[in-house]
Amino acid sequence: MKKGSYLKPVILALSALGIILSLYLTYLHFTESRAAFCAAGTDCDTVRQSGFSTIMGIPIAAVGVAGYSVILIVFLISMKKRTKWLLLYILVLAGFVFSAYLTYIELFVIKAICMYCIFSAVLMTIIFIALIRAKSEYHPKLSASYIGVLSLAVSATVILGAALVQAEKLGASNSLTSGISQPAGSFQTGLAMHLADHGAVMYGSFKCPHCNQQKQMFGDAFRYIKYVECNPKGENANPSLCFAKGIMNYPTWEIDGKFYEGAMPLEQLSKITGYDGKL
Repeated sequence: MKKGSYLKPVILALSALGIILSLYLTYLHFTESRAAFCAAGTDCDTVRQSGFSTIMGIPIAAVGVAGYSVILIVFLISMKKRTKWLLLYILVLAGFVFSAYLTYIELFVIKAICMYCIFSAVLMTIIFIALIRAKSEYHPKLSASYIGVLSLAVSATVILGAALVQAEKLGASNSLTSGISQPAGSFQTGLAMHLADHGAVMYGSFKCPHCNQQKQMFGDAFRYIKYVECNPKGENANPSLCFAKGIMNYPTWEIDGKFYEGAMPLEQLSKITGYDGKL
């Protein structure tokens, strides 16, 4: 069997699978539904709720739909074999490098892994390997030096472009994970103490970006808030209580017997509890 014969079934099957997977993740993004096989507070939620789930306001999953679709369309269009291979190489390499960039973000910035994202990265990697194996049939005369320069150009464009677009998010992530609490003002301190007097509880996960944002809103006054860690790996975790309370999203506030999901502005919390701004 020729090496190039692997290319057609690989691209047809894996591109179609990638489109289906990306469409599913796009649906989850817009409906804020829970992904199958992902329990509340797991790494799936952490990645999905992070600021890195979008790029220029577009869901990463939607970018995946477009990427896999373009690869499939280019492969199906009738053109010279060497032109087709070269176009596919550029597209697939860009997808492969972008997947590697996103995996880096998950491992070292968000510090959480989404199994669906990893599966998509594996799909793109297999397509990339199959494409390289098919070079001898599709474009045998293309020199290794040309491919090397092209690969460096595409890789640098993808990585630098993504990093520049998400530079603000990278900076914000560093500030949230630095462990530095800002000094609290009188309003923050008074509200935190008022919430404590009302028996308010915040349920969250140490991996949840929105939970970190909520804590940052209070600054060092957050020490007055009763906080329940729902992630089993967190410090002083109490996942059984979170389960018993039916907590599905983080953060969730329990105030006077009612539950409020998501990070809320301090003004909204003050209205809910009737805080008048006085210590």
